[in-house]
Amino acid sequence: MRLRVGMFRALVYDGTEYSGGDEFEVPDESAAQWLHTGLVLRADGAWPEDYMRDDRG
Repeated sequence: MRLRVGMFRALVYDGTEYSGGDEFEVPDESAAQWLHTGLVLRADGAWPEDYMRDDRG
């Protein structure tokens, strides 16, 4: 699945640094775990309307 790094976020995956808006591929079977981190979103659409809310924890 193709994922997009969230705005104002950064991560290192497979030796490559990614920052807000960057996209990368992960195996479909691990995509759910990535999405639960809050660091990434699915890259197949627009940013969710409430993405920039302060209460996301």
